[in-house]
Amino acid sequence: MSALVNEFSWSHARHETFQACLKRYYFAYYASWGGWDPAAPARARELYLLKRLSTRQQWAGHHAHQAIEFLLKNARRADAGDVAATAESRQLEIMRREFRESRAGAHRADPVHVPGLFEHEYRLEIPPEEWKAVVGRTAQAIRRFLASDVWRDLQGLPEDDLLAVERRAHFTLDGLKVYAVPDLVVRRGGQVLVYDWKTGTADPATHRPQLGVYALLALDRWTAAPAEIEAIAYNPVLDRRAAFAYSADDFETLRDFIRDSADEMLFPLENPETNDAGDGSNFDCAADETPCKTCPFLRACPRWGP
Repeated sequence: MSALVNEFSWSHARHETFQACLKRYYFAYYASWGGWDPAAPARARELYLLKRLSTRQQWAGHHAHQAIEFLLKNARRADAGDVAATAESRQLEIMRREFRESRAGAHRADPVHVPGLFEHEYRLEIPPEEWKAVVGRTAQAIRRFLASDVWRDLQGLPEDDLLAVERRAHFTLDGLKVYAVPDLVVRRGGQVLVYDWKTGTADPATHRPQLGVYALLALDRWTAAPAEIEAIAYNPVLDRRAAFAYSADDFETLRDFIRDSADEMLFPLENPETNDAGDGSNFDCAADETPCKTCPFLRACPRWGP
């Protein structure tokens, strides 16, 4: 078994999982812990495999993010034009390979390195046109990003002003590690700009709280002045964006939000001091079955059974 310790921490994604379903939260952050290790107990390995599954929509969003990350990291190469011209075909070829591997069940032997799709794992009948639409959405995100003023502006930035690209980082709040993964952080015109790419159908303006957490990271890492930070949610599929500014009072409200959320997460634990969740009996299934439709832990859930 891995010597790593399952340390309690906070992230916006963890908060959303906790709010959606306590049982799913327990499976994702406790019962599946260590399941990446071939020597782990069978139940932990199975739950870890399920945790790694993505729905086709999540998969498409991941590949749009991956393509944009690749573009940003290679924007200053001598052959950057060729990189941009082949970005779409390159990403779609990766998607085709992953689709074939997932359909063949290759992720079951190596869930750490081989992505698995929820639809394949649960043998859902998805019409071919729906799979094509998913791939088309990723392709559209790449094309529109390359045609956007966001891309044009970023290409002209000096190397030193590119602060972070898809970098998992954390800051500390009252001794609690708060994790955040902004898609891009740059310095421009005396400001620190924090970007997050959104490929779903929700209005980018609904993501203000999540980007506020990323802005807190920027406040901790790159500037001490709230007025210098702007957070931008940008949807490359729809070419829509929302920009957010945060005052000192806004940041304190965000800190209180994180504190309250963390306290809620600690409450069902058998031993909060050691982050011990016990057997999971304190973590109930959500009353509303809506989250169940795309939950990767369906066959492990006591509500649904094998």
